[in-house]
Amino acid sequence: MRFIKEVLQFIYPESIYCICCGSIIDASRSYSLCDNCIEKIKWIGERTCEKCGKILQQDYSHEFCEDCRNAVHYFDKGYTCCQYGLYERALIMDLKYGDKSYLGNILGDIMADRIIMEEKTWDLILPVPIHKERMRSREFNQACVIACRVGKRLEVKVDEGILVRVKKTLPMKGLGVPERKVNLNQAFKVREKAGSSLKGKNILLIDDVYTTGSTSDACAKVLKEAGAREVDVLTFAAGANMPRIK
Repeated sequence: MRFIKEVLQFIYPESIYCICCGSIIDASRSYSLCDNCIEKIKWIGERTCEKCGKILQQDYSHEFCEDCRNAVHYFDKGYTCCQYGLYERALIMDLKYGDKSYLGNILGDIMADRIIMEEKTWDLILPVPIHKERMRSREFNQACVIACRVGKRLEVKVDEGILVRVKKTLPMKGLGVPERKVNLNQAFKVREKAGSSLKGKNILLIDDVYTTGSTSDACAKVLKEAGAREVDVLTFAAGANMPRIK
């Protein structure tokens, strides 16, 4: 199967098509995106939440998004590349369900370029794990594909075996913050004998989308209990900041 995919990639290279709309492009286009699509993606700007990294509106009067103003997070700092919308969702859905695992490398490049801007260093990169049943049906973990690319770019070790998902959770879509927390309660654990590799380490956790932070918190909680010093989170896209109407 891998050989067949490599042959097809040689005959029909993805780089000549926009990964978002499928328009023909040349290899010089950044991240294999056409000019139209790269302009429609809502990239991060000057104002982002000081905690989770969500984009903040220019007229928003706080330094933290509405979610972070009303929650205590276990992770230390979140970083993202863009706001989750129509185009961003299409890329992530194609990666997860469209048999386009190569998109993980492109999103990984985008995320690596984003995090390099921070001039920070991490000891270890960990992908958010998926449950073994979902792994069997999907055949790969999109967060792991992305993490491997980010790790290669940052020259930081990636370990996909330290953090495991032991609970088959419900889909998060449609769940409120309290329900998400219950859904993820005891969903993750640090593999036995792996905890020693976390003690005193700064961890960069990789996922595709950040919404309320429930998944990031559940992972960061068990990582810190196992001895991690700091846990930062890097995602491709994050949900919109939704100020409460007074």
